[in-house]
Amino acid sequence: MVVAGAATGTAAADSHTGAESGDGIRNTVSLDLSERTEDEVSDQLFGRLCEHYESGTIYPGVYSEHVKNNSFYPRTWSEDDYFGPKTRFDPESIARHENVPFPWEPVDNSGVSFEQREGGVAAVDTTNYQRVSLEDARGGISQKIVLPDFRTLGYDLSFSVRGDGLESVTAAITTLDGETLATADVDVTDDWTRHELALELSEASGDQYVAGSVANVDTPYGEYVLEFTAEGSGHVDLDWITLGADDAINGKFNPSTVELMREQNTTWLKWPGGNFTSQYNWRDGIGPLDERPMRFNHAWGGVNPNYFGIDEYLELCEIADLTPRLTIGWWDNPGEWASERQILPEDAADWVEYCNGSTETEMGALRAENGHPEPYDVKHWEVGNEVWGPWQRGHTADPSEYASGSEERIGFNEYYDAMMAVDDSITVLADGMDPGYDEAETPDPDEWNGTLFEESGDRIDGLDLHRYNWGIEDQEARDAWFDENDADAIDYNEVLVMFPTQFGVLMDDLSAEAADAGIEDFRINVGEYGLFPSVNEGDPYPGPETMPGGSYIAGMLNSFIRQSETVVEASQTWVPVRMFPPEFTEAPPDPNPLAPAGSVFGLYSAVFETNAEWHAVDTEIDGDGRDIPDTGPRIDPMEDVPYVDAAAMQNKRGKELCVFLTNRNLREHGEVTIDLPEKYAGKSVAITRHRATASERPLPHDFQDSWEEPDVYAVDTAIESVDRDGSLTLEVGPASVVRLLVDNDHGRPATIGDDGVWSGLNGNECDRRPRK
Repeated sequence: MVVAGAATGTAAADSHTGAESGDGIRNTVSLDLSERTEDEVSDQLFGRLCEHYESGTIYPGVYSEHVKNNSFYPRTWSEDDYFGPKTRFDPESIARHENVPFPWEPVDNSGVSFEQREGGVAAVDTTNYQRVSLEDARGGISQKIVLPDFRTLGYDLSFSVRGDGLESVTAAITTLDGETLATADVDVTDDWTRHELALELSEASGDQYVAGSVANVDTPYGEYVLEFTAEGSGHVDLDWITLGADDAINGKFNPSTVELMREQNTTWLKWPGGNFTSQYNWRDGIGPLDERPMRFNHAWGGVNPNYFGIDEYLELCEIADLTPRLTIGWWDNPGEWASERQILPEDAADWVEYCNGSTETEMGALRAENGHPEPYDVKHWEVGNEVWGPWQRGHTADPSEYASGSEERIGFNEYYDAMMAVDDSITVLADGMDPGYDEAETPDPDEWNGTLFEESGDRIDGLDLHRYNWGIEDQEARDAWFDENDADAIDYNEVLVMFPTQFGVLMDDLSAEAADAGIEDFRINVGEYGLFPSVNEGDPYPGPETMPGGSYIAGMLNSFIRQSETVVEASQTWVPVRMFPPEFTEAPPDPNPLAPAGSVFGLYSAVFETNAEWHAVDTEIDGDGRDIPDTGPRIDPMEDVPYVDAAAMQNKRGKELCVFLTNRNLREHGEVTIDLPEKYAGKSVAITRHRATASERPLPHDFQDSWEEPDVYAVDTAIESVDRDGSLTLEVGPASVVRLLVDNDHGRPATIGDDGVWSGLNGNECDRRPRK
């Protein structure tokens, strides 16, 4: 293990209230190469969470599908029905008809009527289709859609149609004002016929989609209407309507998302996600698309057509060079209303066999039948997601029930044994708790984790745990905090941003607890983490869209590096890896991929793109700091926390050195002196600064607005030399993040030139479409 200084990143700090002095702060970062981890720092610290949020995350953020409610889910939904089909437009702007399912709209005049009928050609278990009847009239259905017209004007449309008395149906993509930009006619017969059309827009619509829950931002995406109409007398039936971009990779995947994950060196993808996991049965997402059922998304609303299933997920992992990590839901006792969602140990075992079994096995043969004879060889698995939380389907507050089972439930141990019986080379993580979790109606985390260690014993390959900082959510309690601590909004934000130092201590304690319980080779996956705090109206918000939010991410990554012998995987939540805006909703946060949280992520992950094997070294920090008071249910008091946070790594050869640091004081610049070992005296160092462009103090918490280029931060790289005494002194602005690469034998750092930060559409090959 790393010694305490490296594990916590703290040392004696001069207590500092954060009051504005104008003189700046001073901190010293000292490295001790004699204290270096034996295990390498894992590149799996750079994962992403991929969950069906029904907000563009999967469709079309990952899988290129731009139509909602493709198979006319059999119910007409009101705009306030959380679980119904969704739209990216204000529901109030959608015209309603009791026989046209939301978000489809009627195109009607006198002589036009509508009917939802059972049957159809796709989506087993939920089979409906749309009938439009005409009496000497023109009518049909339409849906408002958002398209990536900055990237391509070509789209592949597929739909099934039949009818009586009508010769043709017109499919068109128009502007919101009705100007036709692409159109095609297809013949109508009395038998279902599947049509596949290539539509080319004559020009971009000129209407940019505005999105964002924290700040409304003009995105590069255009607004359109997809329309199906007929004219005359008779009826026409429509079903299974799909629309994908013609530049989709393998005809499936959003190329912008794939490109961004590659550029930011994302190393793994958590799927099927968080709360959605418990209701997901993997069998829903295999086989021909027209045979896959549509399902409610009871976690986040909307309807999942299941086009993105296990085979598509693993295909995406191969394309984007991602390590797959699968989470099996723990819901062995659903009610009758959700019986198809039941997930038993044998279901988990079958899923492992489907992924890893030979074609001589039943599930391996099924995988081959679905187009992939070779085993996927998925090594990383988990059982359950936040099963201790009352918001989770199938939850329990009893750690013993989750670990060993009960008369009513099947425990983790039985799932583990069933999965290992299929493939004993896999790693299976249990669902642990963040040791700092302290909220009503949830178990005590020490009791939860301790019970797992005791009752699951040798089955504990590791724990998956999640860490969110919500701040103080209650307004009255937040006001009381300000009074008790003689604090202002900037103090509040500094405390939130400085929390990662405390998280490192929590991980150190959990590792020690596992060792005391005899758990060997214990590992931690921080499967979700993020800062999404409540703040007073009008106060600055330090979320991932801001530079303070970027500093928080740097602190978390620093804590992972310092704890890298046990924290071997981590995945950021809602980091904007997907280049697609959310639907009309209050959450999740803004998806702009230029947001500081994502660019800081890239600054760190770029170092792991090389062949170097990095090992964490002891880091001690002295100088100015502040106390952290008790701040809500997840931040405990902590004294003398340095404003500057840092982590350091050395490559296996003992040559190149990498140091990350961030200034978490939001009022003042910091003067940081890095004391390097004598062997680095006089050597060249590449200094990459990720700094806020604002000059006001306190630092304004501006949101990234532009999709074209960064507008709240700048990333600069310079080559300097370490002083002859082995020291290097830098000025680091508030919330800035700095990466140092110090060379020992090449004359210049080997990885110079790669700052890892996505440069925006102006530097992106996707930016090839002129806007109207």
